[in-house]
Amino acid sequence: MLIVLVICTIGTLLNSYTFAQGIDQHEHDRVARSFGHYPPTSTEYDEVALPISKGYVDGKVAYFIATDASNNETANSIFENTGWRVNFAPILSQIPRAELSQGFEFLNGIQGQGAFGFQLPVSSSTTDEENYSPLVHLNLVRWNDNVTISILKSTPEIISASQKGDLQIIPTNITINSPAVSWFRFEP
Repeated sequence: MLIVLVICTIGTLLNSYTFAQGIDQHEHDRVARSFGHYPPTSTEYDEVALPISKGYVDGKVAYFIATDASNNETANSIFENTGWRVNFAPILSQIPRAELSQGFEFLNGIQGQGAFGFQLPVSSSTTDEENYSPLVHLNLVRWNDNVTISILKSTPEIISASQKGDLQIIPTNITINSPAVSWFRFEP
């Protein structure tokens, strides 16, 4: 199964209300105003419950939801794992890589909550960084044999381990879009 770490901004759609990780109406309205969005004037809201995935960004845990994938197999895999229908959006694969954040999903290593049963995925940026993109280019990570394996929590750590020959970064042609719903929580 493939669940991928992807980030994008929180937004509100007219006459909709997004609940993510227990956000109540007051908190939702505060966040919406901070992004220049205002809640609808109606007191009635539609509720949507979305499955949340977590991963590392700059050494901290962040939470994400997947909405679109450029690869139909990936979209279906996310659906099978989360029960949330991810849109197949092949046009995402046409966006130049320079415009994308980088996401890293581990194919082996230390067991954990990642899509393949190993450590959490890693993303290269968050919404408060200048190089942030809500669209993420998926890279697979495979540890080499006979190396000391550790939990990597940032893009620089992954690149350093690759340069030392400890692991391989395998680029894909997959781009995924997903709102960040909460960030940063420190975890040991």
